[in-house]
Amino acid sequence: MNDILRMDHINSLPQPFLVRFCGDKEWWPVNDFAVDVGLLRIDVCGKLQAKHFGDVMEIEDGYGVRHDPDDWYMEDGDA
Repeated sequence: MNDILRMDHINSLPQPFLVRFCGDKEWWPVNDFAVDVGLLRIDVCGKLQAKHFGDVMEIEDGYGVRHDPDDWYMEDGDA
């Protein structure tokens, strides 16, 4: 697994996204992703905070469907 995220997958899902991090009970709204380096920025009380995508335990899309973050990484051979 590498640190490059699948932009086509992210764009195909309904927004907004919420994420939950390891050891955290809170869900955080995602502002944007840096797919080339595996980062995302979350809204923390109106301020943006950069976090590593590898720390995400769960993602919820705009329809309330939960996703496994491991499915968001590009696999070897993906274009």
